[in-house]
This record gives sequence, structure tokens and C-alpha cells, in this order.
Amino acid sequence: MSSEEIKVTEEATPEKKKKKKVLIFFLPFLIIFLALVIAVVGFVGHKFSLINIDEESTTINPTQEFIEAEDEALDFGEFDDATGRDFKEILKNWALKEGEKISDKNVINILLVGSDASSTLPGRVNVTDKGNTDVMMICSINPEKKTIKLVSIMRDSYTYMDKFDRYAKLNAACANGGPGYLVETIENNFKIEIDGYVMVDFDSFVHVIDVLGGVRVDVPAYVANFLGDGFPSGNNILLNGKQALRFSRVRYSDANGDVSRVARQRQVITALIESCKGATLSEINAVADVILANVRTNISRKAILSYAAKAVTDGWPNFEISQLTMPTPDARYGYNSRSTAWIWVVDYPLCAQKLQLELYGKTNINLNEDRKTAISVLGGYVSKNTTD
Repeated sequence: MSSEEIKVTEEATPEKKKKKKVLIFFLPFLIIFLALVIAVVGFVGHKFSLINIDEESTTINPTQEFIEAEDEALDFGEFDDATGRDFKEILKNWALKEGEKISDKNVINILLVGSDASSTLPGRVNVTDKGNTDVMMICSINPEKKTIKLVSIMRDSYTYMDKFDRYAKLNAACANGGPGYLVETIENNFKIEIDGYVMVDFDSFVHVIDVLGGVRVDVPAYVANFLGDGFPSGNNILLNGKQALRFSRVRYSDANGDVSRVARQRQVITALIESCKGATLSEINAVADVILANVRTNISRKAILSYAAKAVTDGWPNFEISQLTMPTPDARYGYNSRSTAWIWVVDYPLCAQKLQLELYGKTNINLNEDRKTAISVLGGYVSKNTTD
């Protein structure tokens, strides 16, 4: 540590103990936004220099080739023209023409993004915003109601990409337009305002868990068997960073696919909370170095300081925490095309209404019972899957 950095001693004043408590509590939330915010409180001068702040977070070249894995491209040729057109028009009209976004001065919405980019794992791009976003989670903080809501958004949610005039899974938005475009796409479909994003890659996730000595989770035998390589199973199993990453990402170990995966991601988050409760200040400092040097955000340094001050003065560690997955079961329909693509057909108006009510306690969306939805168009359609 240089002479310019703040020296941390074993003797802690009540004020330092309070800051330590805040640091420990918020590090686990996907090791992203809240960790970034709180870490800055104690190490402002030096730590600020580590943060990668995006001046331009939307990077779209109209002539660029759309990035999409071959096995994720849906072949609309399997639908007749009328059905295919209706389905696409419903998605496009909702994203561009229907519904209005709402916001509230008492609600702070930050999009937490986990990219599958990695410089160490095989078959991955090493540029964070060119990877697919396996984790998309809105962290919504309401200081007035003293609540924190974590909203997982499923990566396979099929949506209209307005800048490219095409349709794809939501996790392709960032790879093609940057994290800012991912924010825009989510706002267009869920009709809420997002105040900023924070983004990490796989490598950062692994490093942070290893610094904390691993996380303890319950690993079902069927998950361990699917992962293979002697992956441990049982209750309260200690996983290192690489194991925790594999556990968080697997989605073919059971019939529920991505639904089970986002549940495992939350399990890891909860385990991280427990790991951080016993962390020392030196461990927190080490974690902060990993996080701050490996995240990208469009939140200004001024805003970060403002959030950090509010986190301490408003007592964010004591806020009630709840979780939600979007789309909800009644607003999604799993579809497997005759190609190899799996998608969630989403009733976005219903999702938007539910999310607005969850985050703001109000909604500007009125839905008719007899309305046509994307699900009603495809819900009765039998897939022409070649494996049938």
C-alpha cells in the first residue's frame, strides 16, 4: 500500500465499524454495483482511479454483422406468414409504439450485468461487452420504503432489436450494441427507467469468490452428475471460484433450464452474503481491487459518491430484500424451434405491468382480457422440431 492510500488498522472506531458493516453486506450483490458504491466510501482517492467509467455505452455500427450463436437463431420459416407476422408485430409494436416508461425519484434502478467474456476460459471472447450477458439483474433500491428488489431477467427472452430491425434473444443486445443498448432494450420492453449499469465478466466473478475463500451452497446430486469431473454434491458444499461459476451457469441439468439457473445464481448470491459477513478489512480491500479494476459502468463518479453516502446514512444494510424473475410463469411460454434454438416467448405488456407494480407500487398499463398476446399466437402452435 502506498503512502497516499488510507492506512487500515486493527483498532476500529464506531464510524469505521459502521462502514465495515456496510461494505461486508453489499459486496455479494453480484459483486457489482453495491460493492462498487460502498468500496468507494472508504478508499475514495486511490480506488476511483481503478473504475472503468464508460463515456459512450452504446456502440452500434449499422453495417456490422449481427453477433448471434448459430444454435440461438430462430428460424421463422416454420411459421406460416400470418402467424409469423403477427408474432413479430406484437413484439415490435410493444417495444416501439405501445406503453410508456415510468420512473420515480424515490426508486434507484441499476442494471447488474454478467458477461460470459473471459480471457482464461476457452471459446470465450475476451472483451466484456462483446460477450453474451448470461446474468441480467435489476437492483432496485427504494430508500423511502427501505426495500431492495433483485429482478432477474431471463437471457432467452425473445425480443425486438430496434437498432437492427431484427429479433433475437435478449442476451444478444449487449454483444451487438454495448451495455447501453442492453439498457435501452430492457427499458423499451419493461417500460421502466434504468439509472445506470455495472458490468463484470466471468474472470472477476471467479477472483472475488476465491479471495473470500469460496462459498457454501447446496449442490443437488443431479447437478453435480451433469457437471461431471468429480463435481462435489451435498449440503453446505464449499465451492471455489471456478466451481461456483460452473454451478451458476449450468442450465441443462434439469427440465426447468434457465428457471433453475437463475435460482442457483441467487443461491450463490446468498452464500456470498454469508461469506462476506466474516470478511476482514484486508479481504474486503482485496475484493474491492478486483471488482473496481474489472467492472464497467456508466455511473459517474459524482453519482457513485452520492449513492455511497445514501447507503451509509439511510441504512441500506437493514433494508428488506425480495427477489423476482422476469418473465413470470404466467407471462412466458417456452418454445423450441425446428432449428436448435430455445426461446421464451414473452407477454411483455403483462411483464411490464407486473414489474412497474413491483418496483413503484403503480402502473400506467391497462390490459384487456381479450387482447392478443405473443403467447396466444404461439401458445397453441406445435413446434416442427426435427427431433420430434
